[in-house]
Amino acid sequence: MNGVERGIRARRAALLLGLVLLGCAAEPPRPRRVDTETYRAAPANRGAERYSAWFADSGGGVLYFGLSPFWELWWAGDGDALGDLREPGDHLIGRFDLAAGRFLAPLRVRDASLDVRASVWDVLAHSNGRIYYTTFFEEFGWVEPESGVLRHIEGLGVGLNELAEGPAGDLYVTRYSTAPRGVGDRSGSLLVLTPDGDVLRETHFEGGPGEVIAPKSVAVDPESGECWLTADVFASDGSVGHGVLHVDASGRVLARRRSAPELLFARFDGRGRGYFVEDVGGTLRLRITEGGRDRSSLELGPRRPLDYAQDIQIARDSTAVIAFWSGRVDLVRLVGDELTHRVIQLEKPRECAPPRGRSLVYSAVLWEDRVYATLTCGAAILAADLGE
Repeated sequence: MNGVERGIRARRAALLLGLVLLGCAAEPPRPRRVDTETYRAAPANRGAERYSAWFADSGGGVLYFGLSPFWELWWAGDGDALGDLREPGDHLIGRFDLAAGRFLAPLRVRDASLDVRASVWDVLAHSNGRIYYTTFFEEFGWVEPESGVLRHIEGLGVGLNELAEGPAGDLYVTRYSTAPRGVGDRSGSLLVLTPDGDVLRETHFEGGPGEVIAPKSVAVDPESGECWLTADVFASDGSVGHGVLHVDASGRVLARRRSAPELLFARFDGRGRGYFVEDVGGTLRLRITEGGRDRSSLELGPRRPLDYAQDIQIARDSTAVIAFWSGRVDLVRLVGDELTHRVIQLEKPRECAPPRGRSLVYSAVLWEDRVYATLTCGAAILAADLGE
């Protein structure tokens, strides 16, 4: 090969890389089905309800996850969001040892009683070693796994939903509703707390006439302190839309959007690189930002019916691990100008797959070239080797 040919090939390679980084790649990789192992924990709730694994986070080689009957009761009750309150139940945080591949005893953060009827929703493995958790209808708190020290933080109110760690270790907590049982003003807010639970500020989101804004997930840019939130938007006619909220470091709302694209989930890594999964007219797109500006864009292919990008976790090697309800997991890594993208499809157990069962993959993490994911089908963890 002469110098001219080498130059042409080099320019073609550079052009192809540029097209990928600009989001112009023709075809995203197809999901590769992988041999999937299912781990199951024995029931730990001493009440009548069967708990399932859902929101998760990892720290110190352990996967922590909320244990809740929410989805089973939702389906059984034709969408009754208050089903969890019918029976008393323990508040439990599940644990799975990623290195050993086995469950640990769950953290029991509150015992069931006539007044304890909710369950653990989101968990956050904080850099200070504590595991923070929400229960939506009842308490917010934290526990230290090693010492067992436990604290319920009083006076924050109800409706607390999803968690994120921000600059200086502050806690960012979405309040889905100020009245989750449906009485009173229901629009939600964003709380910023110190690690000990003191309120630094709360941003309330006011809707239009007859409109309720219910924030779900929050992503915090560690460099600027700005936040992006996903939200359900309930209209007076009974319809439900999807919104995006952009809030600055002081809590001021910079922008509200109800138009396309729909933001499914967002996450920032420790260096301030943001990952935004969006639905653009039925096509999934991953938009990557850095320094407050778009860095690159990656097409993820068509969105499947009843599928959702539920979580993004950042692995130790900076891989963004995107979990979808369907069991699809996208692994995206951007180092310098080199972008890699792999897609695997985790197989759900037969008893958890439609039509006989309903289950959702919620969170997925990467550990030693192996993917682990929580599955809402009892206390279940799916695992698969990445292979080549």
